[in-house]
Amino acid sequence: MPAKVTLSLPPSHLRLGIVEAFDIKVKPSSENYLRQIAQEIAPLLDENFVYPDHLQKGIRGLLKNFGFHPSGRNRPASEFLFKDLQNRREFNSISNVVDINNHLSLKYHLPISVLDLDKTGDSLCLRVGLENEEYVFNREGQVLSLKKLLVVARHGEDRSAVGSPVKDSQATKVFEDTRNVIVFVYTSANLTDHDQLQKILDEFSRLLQKEAEARSVETTIIDSI
Repeated sequence: MPAKVTLSLPPSHLRLGIVEAFDIKVKPSSENYLRQIAQEIAPLLDENFVYPDHLQKGIRGLLKNFGFHPSGRNRPASEFLFKDLQNRREFNSISNVVDINNHLSLKYHLPISVLDLDKTGDSLCLRVGLENEEYVFNREGQVLSLKKLLVVARHGEDRSAVGSPVKDSQATKVFEDTRNVIVFVYTSANLTDHDQLQKILDEFSRLLQKEAEARSVETTIIDSI
């Protein structure tokens, strides 16, 4: 059953791409896929590579629109992945589904969340984080303050946040027992047109079908204005 996603946000240029995939198999990435990733991200490891300024400013500007300060430890996930890649000098493979997420985030320089749909529930909303709101984002128990951050949250009686363009909640991340996922690609209408975003969603869908054996996949684009 497709999830219901609503927006409860101030005016902005948020453009949200959504992928839902069902009956997936979470496992290590295939050697062929890891070779593909290595080839496609190789330019990012070149000493002369410069992170696209318009994408960095555009995504940061989108988050600043809601009052958040996206820098340092609070920088967008796409920037964090890029810095991590440069430090490691190689792609950090985790699992096929997470690798797809990180691969395409690096490739397109956009923050992306991939969440376990059975853990999030199928009624979700995009809203701004509350004054004292936070969640644990890793196994070590580190906490992210969600104040004024754009978040994905459960909709209904339980309005707890489950993901964001910075870091996702540990409670709804993808593990070996995950069977259904929902993906959020965060961008701005000023950065990515509908056709460009649809191509990213289609690529994500094809990879989920090929690498994670997804039985069915659905995509949606939602504009804030």
